[in-house]
Amino acid sequence: MDKLDALDEFARFGDNRFEAISVITSTPDTQGGVYALTQDVFCQVLQRVIDGEIDIDELELWANVVESRQDIDESAVEGAIYALSNNEQMGELSTSTLKKLLAVTLG
Repeated sequence: MDKLDALDEFARFGDNRFEAISVITSTPDTQGGVYALTQDVFCQVLQRVIDGEIDIDELELWANVVESRQDIDESAVEGAIYALSNNEQMGELSTSTLKKLLAVTLG
């Protein structure tokens, strides 16, 4: 798995995300290409959290990592990532707040 594959696997909460994290942490942000987090992938992740497949706490950690990585371009969903990674913006995360965020993101 190369770095871009690893970033994609991490961003999608794939089955091999722990292997992906290992690849990501062993590769500098500035080495290789940049992964673009799309609105579609973001909405899929939110829906999986709403459906109970992904824990809300994991989502917050995920958003913090996405926001802090130079090799992940989250500009398509930048405001939503910021809100998820900064609790003071949305208050405590809940299924209800995630449904609202999903609706706003989808427009």
